[in-house]
Amino acid sequence: MPKPLVEVTKEITFEAAHYLHNPKWDRVKNLQIFNKCSGFRKDDPKALYYPHGHSYRLRVMVKGPVHPETGFVMDFKVLKSVIEKEVSDRLDHRFINKEVEPFKSDPLFQTTVENLLVMIWKWLDPAIKREKASLYELTLWETSSSFASYRGPKAK
Repeated sequence: MPKPLVEVTKEITFEAAHYLHNPKWDRVKNLQIFNKCSGFRKDDPKALYYPHGHSYRLRVMVKGPVHPETGFVMDFKVLKSVIEKEVSDRLDHRFINKEVEPFKSDPLFQTTVENLLVMIWKWLDPAIKREKASLYELTLWETSSSFASYRGPKAK
């Protein structure tokens, strides 16, 4: 009989600051596209690279067969530990543009939830595989009503 595949989910929150800014564009275009997220201030022409912060919420879903001896796909404590090491330790209370790679060294790589999800997947995927599970889906909320989901590079 085939082992049933089950999805297991863990959520965390973290606080981080960032701005959205394209160095190829002038102040006017950055404000037009990114508005108050641009790092510029409409009322202060000297303001540049001013961050704003979010209380992010991340949902991590892993999938795999139920282990016959433990009854787990992946122990919640282990999943929490992996997420803390690979995500929280890198992002919590950080200024993403200035402290977190690859955003720090590539100012054209925007710190959007979409790009954060791709990076978080790259950080988590190897650690989840070592636990004999598969990363299935990530969802990242920037606000309570604005979020994105990602199912990895092979999703269609």
